[in-house]
Amino acid sequence: MSKNKRLIIIISTIIVLIAGITFGYFMNVKNKVDSWADKIYPGVQAYGIDLGGKTKEEAVNILNDQLISLIGNKIITVTVGDKTFELKYSDISPSVSADETVEEAFNYGKDNKMLEKKKIIENGVDYKVDTVLSYDEEKVKEFANSVNDQVKVDAVDAKISVNGSNVSITPEVTGKHIDIDDLCNKIKDSIDPDPEKVETVTIDLQDYSPRVTSADLNKITGVMSSYSSTFGTSDTGRVENLRIATGYINGTLLMPGDEFSYNNTIGPTTPERGYKEANTYVGSKIVPGYGGGVCQVSSTLYRAVIQANIRSTERRNHSMTVGYAKPGLDATVAAGYIDYKFVNTYDFPIYIQGYLSGNQVVFNVWGNKEAMGGKTYELVNEILETYTYGTEEVQDPTLPEGTRVVTSSGANGCKASGYLITYENGVQVNKELISTDVYSTRNEVVSVGTKKVETPATPTQEETTPTENATEEAPAA
Repeated sequence: MSKNKRLIIIISTIIVLIAGITFGYFMNVKNKVDSWADKIYPGVQAYGIDLGGKTKEEAVNILNDQLISLIGNKIITVTVGDKTFELKYSDISPSVSADETVEEAFNYGKDNKMLEKKKIIENGVDYKVDTVLSYDEEKVKEFANSVNDQVKVDAVDAKISVNGSNVSITPEVTGKHIDIDDLCNKIKDSIDPDPEKVETVTIDLQDYSPRVTSADLNKITGVMSSYSSTFGTSDTGRVENLRIATGYINGTLLMPGDEFSYNNTIGPTTPERGYKEANTYVGSKIVPGYGGGVCQVSSTLYRAVIQANIRSTERRNHSMTVGYAKPGLDATVAAGYIDYKFVNTYDFPIYIQGYLSGNQVVFNVWGNKEAMGGKTYELVNEILETYTYGTEEVQDPTLPEGTRVVTSSGANGCKASGYLITYENGVQVNKELISTDVYSTRNEVVSVGTKKVETPATPTQEETTPTENATEEAPAA
């Protein structure tokens, strides 16, 4: 064999050997890499939990078992001034997206070249996978509210009292609280599923003014309007109802934009709350009812308020005319479906003073008297139509025939308008239509006797002869 042929054979042999070794090496590498095809590479972890060598299913189970336990033991420390509070993760129902976390862990390095995968498998890596922590946000808010309840100082409104013409004001107390939304946001920003991470939140107390301040009440400088109505004192139940209802309204303070509700203010007119039975309208009849008379209070208040140039947002006239108010100038109420309401349309508070004086219901509306600009207001009425009442006869077998007794007096009905007159320096400058109301008639009811009266028979001569016994036994007339 020539020298060249021997060289070729040797080289070929070497190539074959190298190729065989290389093939064997890569097959070995491939087998090793393939053996990790369904596993997470060594060194891949999630918050200190080693997931290397685990299948997806195994890793998900490990995270659900171990990570949730570690996270549940975490605490967020909240500091407010010199007080501290702890929020346990277990109190906000934590949960992790184990499937997504494992998917990221599993895919790490899987797109690398084969030799790079081999290196990872042999040497491991230091790769940490983050996860998304879910929790109950409502429980975070409950915690924030609880913290506020324990650190807050309630603000106290300034108060006004009127004794005659003397006004006294008690200053307000400034309150302190935390911004609950701010605390919630800080807690959410600090939440981290890393079991090793320490989380603290600091939030400051904030001052806040009460709804009513002495600066507000100092704007009340005098009486803007007054009105009174008279009542009879013989019906003690009705007088007591007037006293109770007026007492509930006395001291009412309305800030700008506040709405007053008569029914809400005086409350249910029940005997448990002291109200008595007295005459009241039910349809076209007068019947006893608890709270009878409270409509006189609402009507009197209506006159005082509207003469302070404050309009009603809800007001209705009686079904029939009443003795204490002219037609068109009243305001009836009925619990549950008829109310008298108005809104304070001024930019300052108004204070309502109400009391009984002798046989009068009196209301004064206090406010910034200077805001009236020297104007005064008066509510007047105008009768547009009058309806004459009729008479209803009711047969009464207990009354002698021909007897007539009026059991219920009649009252005419009418159609009337109410006008608010504006005076400036004593001169009328405006007349505004406020309402047009219709009042039904109330028929007179007369009981007509139907009882027959027997005519005595004419006695005979024998019957008229007096005897002692007959005289004693004769029937009484």
